[in-house]
Amino acid sequence: MATGDAAPTLMRDTLYSIIMIVTGGLVGFSLLLGGRKFATQYMNLFGIKQYLIALFPLAIIVLVFPMALPQANFSTAQALLVALISAAMYGVFLLIQTKTHQSLFIYEHEDEGDDDNPHHGKPSAHSSSWHTAWLLVHLIAVIVVTKMNASPLEALLTSMNAPVAFTGFLVALLILSPEGLGALKAVLNNQVQRAMNLFFGSVLATISLTVPVVTLIAWATGNDLVFGLGAPEMVVMVASLVLCHISFSTGRTNVLNGAAHLALFAAYLMTIFA
Repeated sequence: MATGDAAPTLMRDTLYSIIMIVTGGLVGFSLLLGGRKFATQYMNLFGIKQYLIALFPLAIIVLVFPMALPQANFSTAQALLVALISAAMYGVFLLIQTKTHQSLFIYEHEDEGDDDNPHHGKPSAHSSSWHTAWLLVHLIAVIVVTKMNASPLEALLTSMNAPVAFTGFLVALLILSPEGLGALKAVLNNQVQRAMNLFFGSVLATISLTVPVVTLIAWATGNDLVFGLGAPEMVVMVASLVLCHISFSTGRTNVLNGAAHLALFAAYLMTIFA
């Protein structure tokens, strides 16, 4: 968005892709692998529901609701209000996750036997200032690498005549790669609660933080943003979110759950390349 032509739909396409890659692809693949290895896997369904309770309204407000408005998009004031709602929702979620309801995000009977990292779950010996400094270093590194590779990537996509939404798909893959790899390893260690925390935490954090930041930058620079999805994308996204509610309604999953999520992921890919 910062290096090439105006991309008013890039944030929308990226958020849509993140939701679908996680709720369809990564969750489906994880449940399929875990179900094949362990038959049935268990988790704290109340914790998963907290993620979905926060995620569902944000996805609807940001990506579906705009199409019901007369102008089929948010006005500047409405976009700023949605940015505030997104940030506030994430603040409330962090409050219950880290302060008032920590137990909801832990499954006490997760299998620790296959976890080969003896330090997993133990607090770091370093201070918050140390972690903050390293976070800033890594953020700067990411920005530099992004600036270096943005132009070649744009040229490659142009030469491929790739769909516009494919850019959002690539950005989403880059964002989700670290959490995705860690979560897949956790599922294969029969630690599905940890995996779902990584998956849904990534989606919720990305939506809640991207919308305010990008909206404020667009407002300050005078750029336009397009929020609402098309009808096919809406159907697939809402179906995937509803399926998550159904899959995790009992606290138990198997290969059928994984196959169902992957079916919707295939439908998502159709919306990109159709």
